[in-house]
Amino acid sequence: MLRTGKCPNYAGCLLAYRNETVTVPEGEPFLCPECKHPLLDAGATGKRKPMMIQYLILGGIAGLVIMAAGAVFIQVRHFKDKVQTGVVGTSFENAQVAGEHHEFLASRLPEPAATPAPQASAQPAPADISNVQVQTPDLSLQEKQNQEVKDEVLKRIDLMPAITDEDKDKLYMSVERARQMGRILSIPFPTGHVAVAPADVDGLRAALASPQLQPLVKDPTCVFVILGFADLKGDEKTNLHISTVRAQAVLNTLRDRCGALNVMHAVGMGGSTLFGNQKDAVRNRVVEVWAVLP
Repeated sequence: MLRTGKCPNYAGCLLAYRNETVTVPEGEPFLCPECKHPLLDAGATGKRKPMMIQYLILGGIAGLVIMAAGAVFIQVRHFKDKVQTGVVGTSFENAQVAGEHHEFLASRLPEPAATPAPQASAQPAPADISNVQVQTPDLSLQEKQNQEVKDEVLKRIDLMPAITDEDKDKLYMSVERARQMGRILSIPFPTGHVAVAPADVDGLRAALASPQLQPLVKDPTCVFVILGFADLKGDEKTNLHISTVRAQAVLNTLRDRCGALNVMHAVGMGGSTLFGNQKDAVRNRVVEVWAVLP
């Protein structure tokens, strides 16, 4: 009497993989002729499908998905660990964002050495003091420096990257035809900084409210031209970008946080020795606000 069965060794037997029925003569071992694995009686297996291979494949795919997800998670954690709070340094992309959001960028200079804890009798540290300097307006173009700056501004207007040709023409004509023009504010910037410091925000707000500047702030015909400067330590393109970001940061502060309604233009003047030679770099890291009257 013949017996029929199926091999359950799906992982190592072709007959099992094909789900083929094996016929064994009576008296012979009820084994698979290919892999010698014990057969299962055909009646007992019924309509059983060779699912082991499918399970192995699905298990392998699931394992790969879990490994990939783990690798992504590790990379994200590693990236987050490297990101510092705020915007630091003078990276141009970060500096642009910092200027637009009025963030104070930390200096790239080495951190100072830790100082000993103060004694009980020590006086508390003074609050931050604004570096904003208010100039009594001298808008006469007969003044030599006023005329020199006017000439330099006219040269730089064509280099302004984020302004249309139409607006460049309007600004050029506004400066070129100005009957009065002079510096009213000066904001120095430490090295590695391109945004307005918190103390200087308060200083700008107080300056605009001062008796010297109130007539200009209230004059709708008065245009504020905001000139950004850098020292000569970097290349020309780098200095132009840094000076432009500084000027734009001051413009944003005047408009968004000090309530200035005057028409304003930010002009990057690039690296400069207008305020001293190259050795006197600190004097050239500055933003100036100039009042221009028709």
